Amino acid sequence: MSKIAFIGDRDSVLGLRALGVVAMPVSTPEEARAGFGAAVAGGYAIIFVTEDVYEACADQIAERRDQALPTVTVLPGVKGSRGIAAKEIHRAVSAAVGADILAGGGSE
Repeated sequence: MSKIAFIGDRDSVLGLRALGVVAMPVSTPEEARAGFGAAVAGGYAIIFVTEDVYEACADQIAERRDQALPTVTVLPGVKGSRGIAAKEIHRAVSAAVGADILAGGGSE
């Protein structure tokens, strides 16, 4: 079974413990970067991060973007979305299919 981690603020990550996800609560950008590094070193196959963690770890995540594992997925935190998760999913889908199939026809 693959190991799954969720890194983010305490309120966002603790709810997934019941599903077997390892919750890694962080409260500062430094803790986020350390937590992401620990999850990668720990061999987690899937790492969910909140938008705040994504911003703090963008360079670390970008370094692993072309690798099969870990898969990093951005999720909004409990405080709501700032659109980062949607933009990252849009980027990933466009890269996977080689075209922007999610474009709404309007300008962004």
